[in-house]
Amino acid sequence: MECDLFIKKLPRDIKELIAREAQANRRSVNQEAIVLLEEALTRRARFVTRQRHAVQQILASYRALPITDNRTPDEIIGYDENGLPT
Repeated sequence: MECDLFIKKLPRDIKELIAREAQANRRSVNQEAIVLLEEALTRRARFVTRQRHAVQQILASYRALPITDNRTPDEIIGYDENGLPT
């Protein structure tokens, strides 16, 4: 599904860069802007996926560690009569 997107107050140098890229790639400025947005968003999505995977690996490695202290978290931290950590 296609729709219109208008960008207000686009810096002139950015528009010129897009126009230069469009000419080099034999595209219209609009087509080039779409390609550039697609590339940037795809790259960002891949980065987020890699970051998420890295965090999941770290968490899995922590979960695999043996429990060496049988105290509950409350016993380890300790709370005073007001419920604040001591």
